Amino acid sequence: MITMEEEIWDYIDGNSSPEQALSVQAKIASDPAYGSLYEELLAINGQMNELELEEPSMSFSRNVMEQVKLEIAPVSMKTKVDTRIIYSIAAFFICFILAILGYILSNSTFDFTDIKFNMGFQMEHIDFGKYVTPTSIKIFLFVDLLLALAFVDSYLRRRRA
Repeated sequence: MITMEEEIWDYIDGNSSPEQALSVQAKIASDPAYGSLYEELLAINGQMNELELEEPSMSFSRNVMEQVKLEIAPVSMKTKVDTRIIYSIAAFFICFILAILGYILSNSTFDFTDIKFNMGFQMEHIDFGKYVTPTSIKIFLFVDLLLALAFVDSYLRRRRA
C-alpha cells in the first residue's frame, strides 16, 4: 500500500499515472492534511533543486588508486596443514570402525534356515520355495552391496570433479 507521502512524492516528481495524478490533486484540494504535506514536500523539493552537486576532482580516482598501492598487501597464510595428521586421524577411525565390525561379526551367527517366504501365490506349477533359498538371498544381498558401492564410488568421483 502506498503511503500519503509516497503518493505526493510521485506526484511532485511526475512519476504517477494520469489517474493517480488526478486523484492526488483532488485529495490535496479536499484534505487539509494532504495539502499541508504537499506544501512541505514541495518546499523540500525546491530546496533540493537549488543545491549544487559536488563533483570529485579530476584526479580523485588517481589519488585513490595511489593510496591503495601504498597499502601493505595482506600476507598469505604460510601455515600448511600436515597431511600426516589427517591421515593418522582417518586411519584411527577406520581401524576403530573395522574393530567394531569385526567384533559384531565374530559374535553373531548367520542362519537363514528359519526364513519362510509366503508370497501369497497359489500356483501349482511354480514352486517359489525352490527359487527363494538362503543361497539366493545371500547372492541378492551381495549384488545389492556391489551396486551400493558402485553408486557411492560414482557419487564421490562426481563430487571431487
